[in-house]
Amino acid sequence: MSHAHEGEPNIRFSTNIIGFYESGWWGLEPGLNHPRWTEAFWADPRRYFDGMLDGARDAGLEGVELAPDPAGWEAALKVYGSVDGFRAALDERGLELSSSYAHGRQLIGNAIADPELIPVADDAFRRHAEFLAEMGAGTIVSGNLPRSRFGNESPDDTATEEDFTRPVDREVHERFAEHLNRLGAITIEHGVKIAIHTDAYSICSRNEDIATVLELTDPASIALCPDAGHITLDGGDAVAVLRDHIDRIPTMHWKDCIGPKSGHLQRGDQKQRHEQTMQSFRILGSGIVDWETWMHILREHGWSGWATEEIDHSPDPVVELAQGLEYFREHLAPIYR
Repeated sequence: MSHAHEGEPNIRFSTNIIGFYESGWWGLEPGLNHPRWTEAFWADPRRYFDGMLDGARDAGLEGVELAPDPAGWEAALKVYGSVDGFRAALDERGLELSSSYAHGRQLIGNAIADPELIPVADDAFRRHAEFLAEMGAGTIVSGNLPRSRFGNESPDDTATEEDFTRPVDREVHERFAEHLNRLGAITIEHGVKIAIHTDAYSICSRNEDIATVLELTDPASIALCPDAGHITLDGGDAVAVLRDHIDRIPTMHWKDCIGPKSGHLQRGDQKQRHEQTMQSFRILGSGIVDWETWMHILREHGWSGWATEEIDHSPDPVVELAQGLEYFREHLAPIYR
């Protein structure tokens, strides 16, 4: 947790640029699946990356969080040619890099399944941290591991509700934490922490699981990125997570949600399940998250940092992001800003 300099706002708004992944917004066929969207992106990547940065600026945001593929940190380097090139693209729009997403589910999950892949994860996080350090950003937001008996790419459609409600075995958390601590020791050498994203239906989205993982990990290098929408969807209390763990939270995803839904009701592969998850998310202020209590907690603790307003695959991201910001300014900023 950081503290703002005198005269600066405590809460600065960013967005994960996954909010600009809806193909219809670009004039393409609406609802392209991930492989087809990725193909379209790489056919003209500068157009799409520039458009995402333009959109963040036009929505009134101060920063961006780099996204899951295709518009991740390695793509930013490839599209803009260098760290300096990407920095210039941000600077000319008055933006900063707040944080960057890592595919922790795959990198850590694969390393757990096959120890020979540990060097792959280590190298990916090391290079990511080097990039962020050069950009002046200090947080990798990492996905984590699925809660039930699914593999990374082959989920099991026969899962039951009990598969998602039973406690996570302690040894699963210990194994996950062991890998996090190893990776955190690598990234902190560059002044970069790993903040675990509270993916719905994961082993680190419910408060008791979060408490266990944080207990097992080094606070010097491992932090938490609570996503209010994901926590709510998975049946948790986002406000309680914030209250209990605020000292480990350098950044957070401000996403709203219409209510909980059991993960066993989802079907399809990982990308299809993500699309079903997104159906429950809403613009900031349009769901059931208790944002006023959330703000009071931030005020009580004098919290300062990046608030990432996230609307995955929004049909109209500039308008919806601006709407969320307006809700913040009208209803929440009077409590704490």
